[in-house]
Amino acid sequence: MKELHCPICGTSFVRVTYQEGGVERLLSRVNVFPFRCQLCTNRFRAFYSGARHNTQAFDRRQYTRLPASIEAQVLDRDQPAMIKRITDISMDGCTLQTTGFPEGAFIELVLKPTMEDEKIRIETAMVCSVRPLSMGIRFLEIPPEHYRRLAQVVLGLLVGQGLDPTLNV
Repeated sequence: MKELHCPICGTSFVRVTYQEGGVERLLSRVNVFPFRCQLCTNRFRAFYSGARHNTQAFDRRQYTRLPASIEAQVLDRDQPAMIKRITDISMDGCTLQTTGFPEGAFIELVLKPTMEDEKIRIETAMVCSVRPLSMGIRFLEIPPEHYRRLAQVVLGLLVGQGLDPTLNV
């Protein structure tokens, strides 16, 4: 079977995603499934005979969260800026080691992946889940140049961790 690639950016880091509507459910009967590129976030359909058996019904995420240790400055107009640690990240969000924000709160993040990397600014992020020592964050607004840098960081994590490019297919 041929390895799947994103039709937009060409990467093989794609993941089966949830089916939207009746058409996609019908297409799945003939092994045509929806996929999400883990880098450029493009959603596309493709024939893939093994996807039905490997989809994870319990994981609703469209993007694989990758273990990381990234410093992040958390900015909120109601609180002073604070430096926290990101423990996993994807193109869509992250887990942040902090508490004190309610679910649904909007924050701004400035990520500093490594000493030599430029900062990545997430203009708007939303707290989606609150756990005892961390919060699940969803990225909502990222300027294009920062989005490209985030994609480079995610690609580095995907490659650096030796993950199979067709992860979760």
